[in-house]
Amino acid sequence: MRLDDDARLQGKWFNCFEEMERKKAVYFANTDWIDTEVALPGTMKLKDFALHYQNQTGLIERDPKMIKNSFKDDAILGYYNNFEIMKISFFLSPDVRRWVQYIEDTRGIYKYRWGDALLRYLTLAYFAAPGTTLRRADYNLSYCHPCKL
Repeated sequence: MRLDDDARLQGKWFNCFEEMERKKAVYFANTDWIDTEVALPGTMKLKDFALHYQNQTGLIERDPKMIKNSFKDDAILGYYNNFEIMKISFFLSPDVRRWVQYIEDTRGIYKYRWGDALLRYLTLAYFAAPGTTLRRADYNLSYCHPCKL
């Protein structure tokens, strides 16, 4: 679980870990986020590298709708992930590790600031079955960032 120090869960929350187990989820997301080419030049190179990897390996995305939604003309959709819960075994699976290593080898994380928000979203779109990503907003769970004390 990740909860950044400038964020806070508000009100009463149910046990998200139990909900993930019950739904066989691999990720509990905060909310969607978009990185744009204008704000972060080089963002759209991630699309090119991702599609190249898919073609090179024959990877068939597990959630085609997520992939379709992720790539815009000048932006890539991700998760605002200063709150997240992840199933570590999913992210350590061999297929996911190969994908992450490929992305790391492109040096785009360092050259273009491809962040974990985009990479998390694409990883889930490529490797997680539909319905295995839960979203905080779907449960009407209150949260603040940044929070006023």
